[in-house]
Parts: sequence; C-alpha cells; structure tokens
Amino acid sequence: MTKDLKISLNLCRGMAYTLLIDYALAFVLSFLVSGNNLSANAGAAVGSRSLDYKYALITALLGYVLGLWLQGAYMRANIVSGNVAMVAMGVTILIFIVGESMRVPMSLTGSLYASLVGASLALGRIMSNAILVLSYWLSLPVIVMVLSYLLYRSLSAFSRLSFRYVGAYRGLSVITVFLLSFSFGANNLGLLWALLGFSYKGLLVIIVSSILGVLLIGWRTLYRLSTGLFTLGPLTSFTVQLFSFIAMEIGTLYSVPMPVTVTTSFGIVGVGAAHKFRIINLRYFNELIVGFVVSIIIGLMFSYLLIKVM
Repeated sequence: MTKDLKISLNLCRGMAYTLLIDYALAFVLSFLVSGNNLSANAGAAVGSRSLDYKYALITALLGYVLGLWLQGAYMRANIVSGNVAMVAMGVTILIFIVGESMRVPMSLTGSLYASLVGASLALGRIMSNAILVLSYWLSLPVIVMVLSYLLYRSLSAFSRLSFRYVGAYRGLSVITVFLLSFSFGANNLGLLWALLGFSYKGLLVIIVSSILGVLLIGWRTLYRLSTGLFTLGPLTSFTVQLFSFIAMEIGTLYSVPMPVTVTTSFGIVGVGAAHKFRIINLRYFNELIVGFVVSIIIGLMFSYLLIKVM
C-alpha cells in the first residue's frame, strides 16, 4: 500500500467519524430542541384549555415534520464546513446540561447559532447572515410584544360584547398551534438539517429524534410553561401564537434561526401589558431573557476558543 493511499484512507476514515459524530450530536439536539420547545409551541393553547394535551402533542408533531420537510431547506444560509458544526453542536449540548443543572433556562437555538458564529470566526470566516440574524433578534421580539398588545386590546373589546367569540378564539388557537409548530420545524429543526447538509439520512434522524423528544420530555416543559409563566384565556393563546408564527415564518424565509421561546414570551408580555402585568410571572420571564443572553455569549466564546485549540 502506497503512502498516498494510506493518507487517503485515513482522511476517509476521519471524515466518516466526523459525519457519524455530527449525526449523533444532531440527534441529541433535535431531541432536546423538540421536547423543550413543545411548551412554547402548544403551551398557550393547553394552558387556555383550547386544546387537550394529547391532541396538542399530535398537532405539534404534525407541524414539526411537515415544516421541516416542506420548508427546512430555507435555512440553507446556515450550512458550514469543517468541524464547525460538530464543535457548535457539542458546545450547545454542554450549555444545555450546565443550564439544567443550575435550573437556568437556556436557549438551545440561540446558543447553537452563536456557537456557529464563534467557531466560524476562529477560522477567519463569518456567517453570511450574521448581521441579519442580530438585527432580527434585537427587533422582532419587541415588535411581537407591541403587536400582541395592540391586537389583544382590539379583540378583547369585541369579546366583552358576546361570549360567542370565546369559542372562535379556541378554534383559532388550535390552528395557530399547528402553524407555529410548522414554522418551528422549518426554522429550528431546519437549522439542524442544514448542519447535516440537507441529506435524506439527516432528515430521517431529525424526524425520529423530534418525535422521541416530544413523547419523552415534551410533556414536562409543556406543563412548566402552561403553569409557571402565565395564566391565560383563548384570546391570549391565539394572539401570542399568531404573532409568534409570523415572526418565525419570516425568519425562516430569510434563513434566520429564531428561538421560539423568546418570541412567544415577548408576545405573552405584550398581552400581559394589557392586564397591567397581572397575568405574568415576570421573575420567570427575566430568567428566560438572562438565560438567552448568557447562552449566546457562552456559545460564542467557548466555540471560538475550542476551535483555536484544536
């Protein structure tokens, strides 16, 4: 066997190992992202009793799979090369583990994208959509909050005139659970699919792990958000989920990863402002925002340093 052939075989083995690790990390992240964000996608509807727990699971799963399959490829601006994906996913899982041990809510999608940026910067590159993503993260949550406040105030005036609108809002809330889950599948799960090069095997891995994540851990986070952050009605559920869906969908079309928990939480705060914040657990909301910011900073710095020492 020649020296060149040995080198080629070693390179092939190295690429195969890297690919296998990428798939394993994507499986774990998809499991965590899908399970932990079920509460953000369906928690408002379940909390308002617009949708039964079992039907919420089915509706969200259907949205996840269809969104990933039909629109996941829109996240193509997040494709990276080399060890960037492996490092970023590994750092994100580590951040999640640390956050859970400290009982601090961390943003998986936020830390994953920040880790991608950090690892890319260490290699002298920059994500092509980095400026757009930063602008979107700074502006959209506030816009969602303001629009949620305005729509809720407008629709609540009609609701006072007749109770028949409550049933309509319950139905609309169910629809928006599917729409928000659809956009989540396209955006958050589509980001993971992009890191696997949009392969069909990668698609299958993410779908299977997402289903397992929802069925095994999703109900816990669903209960936590439904009881810990807010007490709400069908109108609140519909308003929050509608604007969260719009924000997620716009982000997907422009290949911008958007943390769904942050979006829905700002929508809830917008509705809470209409009630002078009587329905909001502001302490949990503050923890959520702090965790989001901290996870981004840690992901950016740790992935940068890790690439430098590799």
